[in-house]
Amino acid sequence: IGANMLHLARVIMLNCNQHGRMHVSEAIAELDKAKGLLNNSIRIAGQVIYKLERQKGKNQNNGFSGRDGREALIVLLQSLDALGLLEINRQELQEPGVKVFSSPEAKNAHFECISAYKELASGKLIGNSPEVKAEYLSCLKHLSSLLDAEGTQKYRGTTLQELKDEMKGVELDISSYRGRKN
Repeated sequence: IGANMLHLARVIMLNCNQHGRMHVSEAIAELDKAKGLLNNSIRIAGQVIYKLERQKGKNQNNGFSGRDGREALIVLLQSLDALGLLEINRQELQEPGVKVFSSPEAKNAHFECISAYKELASGKLIGNSPEVKAEYLSCLKHLSSLLDAEGTQKYRGTTLQELKDEMKGVELDISSYRGRKN
């Protein structure tokens, strides 16, 4: 359900981008709908992960597997990343003709994506698959480009250089996995 909400939100966002002739108020209303879908997607994915974490210590199965957790984490990361992009789109609509480099909401969404990965992907319960790493890399790249564009060197205790170094490490991990697979 969360993945379907994510996909619906992406379709709405794409529709808003492709129909630039739409009135700004209509486009913003559509983005609000997409934001609601993304927030629900984030909530649902978080609930699946929470239930997995709770059942881990109790040696019980509530119908969720590690694969479910991995998929929920991917949906969570994708939803947070999309939320960051949505906030950039919203700001561009509200300030036509001005190239938007960043917004606090966008940075927060991408940072939450990075935080969720760091908190959840390292455990054995969900795992650290290349698909999860690819979504994490996307969040790293978006936050890094936002900070770079506005000239910010540090955000919430993390420096731009640390983000770039982390991106290189994740890219190496993904490429070495693909090399082993071939």
